[in-house]
Amino acid sequence: MLEEFIFGIEEEQDVEKNTEIGTKPKEVIDQRMTLFANHSFQVSQGNCVRFPSNQFGYGLSNYSPYFLQDFTQVLNRYMQLEAYCDAVDDLSGPLPKSGKAPNEPDLFQALFFPKSIAPRTPMKPVASTQMTEQTLSAMWFRLVAHYFEWLAGISELQYLNDQDKLRLAVCQLCKVICFSVVYANYGSKKDGNQDLLFFGSGFYWDPARGNDQLMNDYCQEMKRIINQVIRPVEKVSMTKEEFVLVKLILLFDCTNLMGMSYEGLEFTRSMCNKYRMTLLNYVTYGMEEISDSEGWSEDEIKIHTIERMRNLLDLPIGVEVEIEISRYQLFIWYNFQKLGKLDDDSLAEMVQSNYGGMRGTLQQQIHTESKKMRNH
Repeated sequence: MLEEFIFGIEEEQDVEKNTEIGTKPKEVIDQRMTLFANHSFQVSQGNCVRFPSNQFGYGLSNYSPYFLQDFTQVLNRYMQLEAYCDAVDDLSGPLPKSGKAPNEPDLFQALFFPKSIAPRTPMKPVASTQMTEQTLSAMWFRLVAHYFEWLAGISELQYLNDQDKLRLAVCQLCKVICFSVVYANYGSKKDGNQDLLFFGSGFYWDPARGNDQLMNDYCQEMKRIINQVIRPVEKVSMTKEEFVLVKLILLFDCTNLMGMSYEGLEFTRSMCNKYRMTLLNYVTYGMEEISDSEGWSEDEIKIHTIERMRNLLDLPIGVEVEIEISRYQLFIWYNFQKLGKLDDDSLAEMVQSNYGGMRGTLQQQIHTESKKMRNH
């Protein structure tokens, strides 16, 4: 049954929130700004605490976040957002091979101005800059800037309070970025690049050229797990549209995220369900189109839709459903979770040892201070 793969969308009315700074006690503001200390830039008084609406959700919808829009509208918006973040029309050339972002940006600045931490170079997986200790920092800044630019186009985030928004953005960062890296390598393998590991914006790792043991260990383990996750992606031949929707589901899946408010968790769950339903509608439409040539019955359309939904949702987050999940699917889910943790833990060690000049303010806030935030 189709219902085995879907969670009901909560039918709720628009929630009116009073976000005026004057209504918040000073100690609450200070607590929420723990990671935003010692800013090196000025913002208007009205935005000194709140995340700016023109950053988080610049294409604001006129609908309630609980309103399920037609999947074509959703895809039109998010495919454009993905193309914008990927800088598909940007011809400015490769990133600098080394160097830090200017003025040691902190998390507050990166969230407001993601373009300030890295040039907007095309994310297409090409081999132009080998991963080394000297290029690690530049690669990291580009991927993080891409992630923050993507967050800026997700209007639902404006409905979370500042603390929950920050927790969601930081704690889901490695998982979402790793999923993007998996999809990029899936595309590169279709083009015949089997041996290289692509990170985006020209950064890649070639084991034949690696001459740094720590970087080789990090990239080799990443490549090993990515290759395992790519197998089911190849099996279902995931489309770009499906990738875009599954990435949204991954962002809002807070199954293992601790420390968000009850209201924040309920909201993110409802948004996760919303995009599951959007993906379901897209997959159903595709199966109905195929059925015209294959002559499938309605029951056959449902069977094929269920199978594809199960495969797509089990790839990154291991959705719990009311049917038996095979050991193979659990293996894939385990490896994806392991991939995000490996990336975060490895980068945290590099930050602590200042490998590749990674002990910057932003890197510490995301990979070391954020661990404290996750555990509270």
